Amino acid sequence: MSKPTKREFRAIQTLFYSTRSTCDRLRTATTLWSPEPENRPLGAGYNGAPSGVPSCDEVGHLMVEGHCVRTIHGEENAILNCSNFEKLIGGTAVVLGTPCYKCAIKLVQVQVKKIEYYGTYANAQGAEHIKELFEKAGVEWSCYSTEELMMFLSKGIGILRSKGGALKDFPDDSFIFTS
Repeated sequence: MSKPTKREFRAIQTLFYSTRSTCDRLRTATTLWSPEPENRPLGAGYNGAPSGVPSCDEVGHLMVEGHCVRTIHGEENAILNCSNFEKLIGGTAVVLGTPCYKCAIKLVQVQVKKIEYYGTYANAQGAEHIKELFEKAGVEWSCYSTEELMMFLSKGIGILRSKGGALKDFPDDSFIFTS
């Protein structure tokens, strides 16, 4: 079985970061990567309340004009956690769900030149304007289906269950996806 492509690997990493999200309106995350061919991780973040402050999952949503404002968005957290802004220039951001316009601006500002996002988020503020922003900023962007994420995850599990993989000894029926 072939190893994941760079896009598959980035998507799976971002998907796993989203499991740390503390807002059930959209459990999302963003990862930031250096330009290819290096494709090294430089930052990651999920949406959640600031450290030490109660989260949506603990105390509920703080709604203002139809949007929860209790959380820092995944894109913002990824930028705040970025290890080296200079290496990010020309790099890639991977986002779960449609970025809101304010986060899209921030990604443009740190000079990301490629944005891959998986699935759409219908409540993303200003999302109808991001295409124009990305075009004017020279940012390549692509929206992919969440079905692709499931295919990437399935491929990863297959690799882990094959010879030499960390999950090679688990029986076939031990992987039952439950909520």
